Parts: sequence; C-alpha cells; structure tokens
Amino acid sequence: MSAPNHPELTPPTAPLTVKIDSVAFGGRGVARHDGKVFFVDNAIEGDVATIEVLKEGERYNEARVLTLVEPSPLRGKSPCSVSDQCGGCQWQGIAYAKQIEWKKQFVVNAVRRIGKLGEAIDVEVLPSPIDNGYRNRIFVRARITSAGQLKVGYFRAGSREFISITECAIACPRLNRFIQEILNLDFRDVAAKMQGSDEIKFRFEMQDLPARKDHEPHVLMSVYDPDDQNISVDLIVNKFKSLAAVAWVGSSKELVDAPFFEFESDLGITFHTAAGMFQQINIPHNHTVRRLVKEVADQYQPRRILDIFCGSGNLSLPLAKSSVHIDGVEFSKRAIAAAQHNVTAAGISDAHYVAGDTEKFLWRLAKQGIHYDMVIADPPREGMYKSLIPLMKIKPQTIIYVSCDPTTLSRDLSTLCKRDYIVKRFVALDFFPNTYHIESFVVLERIAR
Repeated sequence: MSAPNHPELTPPTAPLTVKIDSVAFGGRGVARHDGKVFFVDNAIEGDVATIEVLKEGERYNEARVLTLVEPSPLRGKSPCSVSDQCGGCQWQGIAYAKQIEWKKQFVVNAVRRIGKLGEAIDVEVLPSPIDNGYRNRIFVRARITSAGQLKVGYFRAGSREFISITECAIACPRLNRFIQEILNLDFRDVAAKMQGSDEIKFRFEMQDLPARKDHEPHVLMSVYDPDDQNISVDLIVNKFKSLAAVAWVGSSKELVDAPFFEFESDLGITFHTAAGMFQQINIPHNHTVRRLVKEVADQYQPRRILDIFCGSGNLSLPLAKSSVHIDGVEFSKRAIAAAQHNVTAAGISDAHYVAGDTEKFLWRLAKQGIHYDMVIADPPREGMYKSLIPLMKIKPQTIIYVSCDPTTLSRDLSTLCKRDYIVKRFVALDFFPNTYHIESFVVLERIAR
C-alpha cells in the first residue's frame, strides 16, 4: 500500500501512540487509529510508537516517530552505525527474508490496485545475491573543516543535516577502503582559502570499476563545485588526483569529455563507462536481468529489436548477432556515446544507438510504418505513459518492460493490457537490499486478433 498524493492537508494534531501493522512502498510504516490511516516515517511492522502527526488529510495522515515505545521483534542489530540517522537505508538490521516478503507485497499490491490485473499474475521474486556491500557507485556529501580535515557522509532522512560516515554498509568493499584513504588527505591548504565560513561544503560521486584489479587505478570521481565560491573546485580535484586508486577525477564541467573505461564483461560483450555516467549499481543482479532478456529473446527469436531508454546498451548488446538488427534510443548523449563505443569495441555491425526523445522517436517510427518483433524498455521512475500509444502502433510481438517503480509500471501495464497485450511473466528483482526499492522485469506478448 503506497501513500496516495493528496494536496488538501490540514494542520497537525497532538501526539498519539499506535501500533504499526504493515509497511508501505516508500518505506513508511502503516498504522490505523480511530478509522484513520497513518503513514509513519522510520517505522516498521510490529513497532509500537508515539507519533507526531505532521500533516492531516481527509483519507490519511503523515507522521513521524517521537518515541519508539516497543521496538518491533523484526528489528535486529544493524551492521551500520548511522543507519538510524542516515536517509539512505530504511531497513538495515531487518532480516533479509522479511524485506523480500514486503517487497513482493509492494509489487502485488500495485499490480492489483493500480494495474487492475487481478490475481492471475504470478510474481516471482529473485533476492539479491548479496544484501550488503553491493553498490559500485555512491554519491556523497563532503565537508572540509577549518583545520583541513575532510569529512564525508549523507543527509539525515528528511533533512539537510550532515551525517558523517567512515564507511557505508551497502557500498562495495573497494569503495569503503577508498573512503578510508580520502579521509586521510590533508586539506589545510584549501581550508586556508576560506573566507567567512567554518567549513567548505561540496559533493562528489565515486564509482568502482569492477573490471580492474585492486592494485590498478579503479575509482572514477566526479566533483561538484563547492558552496564557497572563493574555493576553486580544481583545488579539491587535484587532491584526489594524488591517490593511486583514482583512474580519473574531474569537475562536473569536465564530465562531457571524460574518457571511457572498461566497466565489466558479460555474455561476450565488454561494457564501458565514464565518470558521472549511470550504470546499474548491483552487478550480480544486472547479470541476472541480462540473462532473463536473453532467455526471452531465445524463446521468441526476434529479427528486429528496438531498445528504448537504452542507456549504454546494457540489455540489448548481448543479443547482437548476424541475424538480429538492433536499434536503440536514449535521451542522454553521453550514454549513447558509451553505447556506440561498446558497439565498436565488440565489432558489432548491426546495432545502432541514437540520442533523442523516446516519444518522438516512436511516433516517427509509427508514422513511417516501421515495426519491430521485440521492444526492450527500461524507462526512468516516471515510466513511459506518454510513449505507450506510439509503442503500440509499431506492434511489437513481445515487450520486455524493466521498471524501478511498481506504481508507474502497473499504470502502464494497465494501459497495455486493456489493448493488445497480456503479461506472460513477471519477475521482481531486489537490486537494492536494505531499502524499499524493487526492480521489476515483465514480459508482455501481443494478442493475435
């Protein structure tokens, strides 16, 4: 059950004590009191808590925990010292099997309530091969103190309060070792340039290159301008350049020209990336999805494949062979540059990736009467509602829909299944253990008419 959008909210009421009876998509606990539903931040099933109502609405209230009167028996010891403060993970310390149970229910609820697809849809669930240490990329906040000490961390949940960390439980081991290295850097020369502030604030992203050995440079970094306009980002970038683990580091302005590096190899394809570029953060489960895609392609034997929201060709490139034509479209020019780089590196002749707006691209295909046997779609969180009509006009026999949001996915499935398609397979994959997020993989087949 997810919290609906409701703009008409009235002022808060007095605190009250409730028992949390379930968990909603979004990670909030759900309680019921005097016929009213409460969505409670930082609460899980089984908690008894005194809560403060932040917003009161006609159908539901939004609240936060003031006092945890009786912790849920589902709560265990967290491997992270700041998981009760940091806004990144909601469920550290909760048995992984229970997390999977909740996530399956999120998907099932969305499919039935929003998708209106009934109970006929069988949702398979594939847990992550590892439930901590899985992220190969993290985005952190940073502070340089007046003494020249670097601190890194995240914001507290629901605020901009800085929470300092020395490691991140969900980051891969090599990134955690790298955090220890950068915390030892001496920034006194940078701090000396401060004017009228106690600290320098900035942000940066770290991405591990799994294809590289520990003794090789294996970290890509993108550094964003400090809040203090008197401090040049180049001063910070140069500090990071001194570390042996850094393969490339640059400012956000330099990302457009950042070089490509080998990211990983899988199913006969070498995939490349660059600093600041999106790649799936859970490598083992990304391999799982690629194999699911290949399994479907082997079953349906498409000759023409269209990959929309294709990124750098993550899902379609392993399908390239002499008898298969692949087209891909993606809004990000850098992602398309990576896809084209991957094509050249693999010596593939009949895979073509272009940058552009997916909806406009689909309408152009539809107006030209161009058809594809299979469409692979991996849209952003908002789904692909605007692209559904032109997608159905090109009449693919099979659609593979990969989604990171079960609510927008279910909305789109409702439209597709009211027209020409039926769901043949539905797999939920946990790419993001210890958080409420869940990925879905859906196979749709066109109904013969």
